[in-house]
Amino acid sequence: MTVFNLRWALMVLCLLIFVGSFAALLLASWQHHRAVKQGLDNFHDELWVEIAWTLAPCIIVLLLVWPTARLFWTPLH
Repeated sequence: MTVFNLRWALMVLCLLIFVGSFAALLLASWQHHRAVKQGLDNFHDELWVEIAWTLAPCIIVLLLVWPTARLFWTPLH
C-alpha cells in the first residue's frame, strides 16, 4: 500500500466516523425534541438550541480534521 492510498484510507475512515457521529447526534437531538413535544421532558423549549448542540461538535471535528484533509490535495513529491 502506498502512502497516497494510506492517506485516502484514513480520510475515508475519518469521514465515516464523522458521518456516524453526526447522524447519532442528530438522531438523539430529534428524538429528544419529539419527547419534549409529548411532554415527557422539559430540557429545551427551542429547537435552535438543540441544533446548536448538535452542530458545535461537528464543526469542532471538521476544524481538527482540516489540516489532515489538506494533505490529500497537495501533490506528492
